[in-house]
Amino acid sequence: MQYPQATNDSGQAWQLIHDDPFDGATSDEQIASVVAGFSARSAEPYTDILGRLVGVEDTSEHEAQVFFERVLEHRRELSEALGRAVHLRVAALDALTLRPVTRRTRHDSHPIIVTPSLLERAFEEATADGVTGLPQRAQFMSVLRHELRQRKRRNVCIAYLDLDRFKAVNDQYGHARGDAVLRTLVQSARGSLREGDVLARVGGDEFAILLVDVSEAEAEAALRRFRERFESLTAPLGTSFSAGVAFSTDGEDAESLVTRADHAMYRQKRSRAAATASG
Repeated sequence: MQYPQATNDSGQAWQLIHDDPFDGATSDEQIASVVAGFSARSAEPYTDILGRLVGVEDTSEHEAQVFFERVLEHRRELSEALGRAVHLRVAALDALTLRPVTRRTRHDSHPIIVTPSLLERAFEEATADGVTGLPQRAQFMSVLRHELRQRKRRNVCIAYLDLDRFKAVNDQYGHARGDAVLRTLVQSARGSLREGDVLARVGGDEFAILLVDVSEAEAEAALRRFRERFESLTAPLGTSFSAGVAFSTDGEDAESLVTRADHAMYRQKRSRAAATASG
């Protein structure tokens, strides 16, 4: 069943899964593979790539290739300085701000115009969680406040998740395996949640989901599918998650709604722990 997608102020869908060939490219080898794909499909691959990255289309293929190679080098420098992989679009936009002004760039080259939607997306990628690639708490709360402010005629639901046995995985197998569990949670969400639902990592092993225009039964069914898929993919480790659900009330603010979902999650966590102990 298809539901309406939650949107931000620019009208774009806040998608759980982005349709962008560069989203999963975090190494030079992966980026090279994406570039090869563009080259196989297009007579002007670098022009197409630049258009996808920063919205620029009115440029020559040579100029686009020169700029792209500069972006790659700038990305390596940023990644080394920050100690983490930097998204290619973030590096491209940062490189634009450092573009040297020469006689040629003043008179001969095309100005590069970046649309607000691309800047917003770059901010999203720059502030994403480094392990899962998901939005973090501040961004999630911003989106939630927007929904509560703009969608007064549509119900807003928050599901608050806390992983079960996650600490045991870290202690027994190491943090690399724990990070893999977190990424598996995201993988599980792809087959269980709607494209417009917003999943965010709001703490070490805590996640929140924003769902708009769902009934209580639909929200519970989505969480059940999500949990079953996650448990099946991590069965050898015995991990799962507890979840609490809260629906917004008239005039309620974002912090109150998330707090109610958080409290509901802890009630379920205690109940699940008690059931396991008695079983």
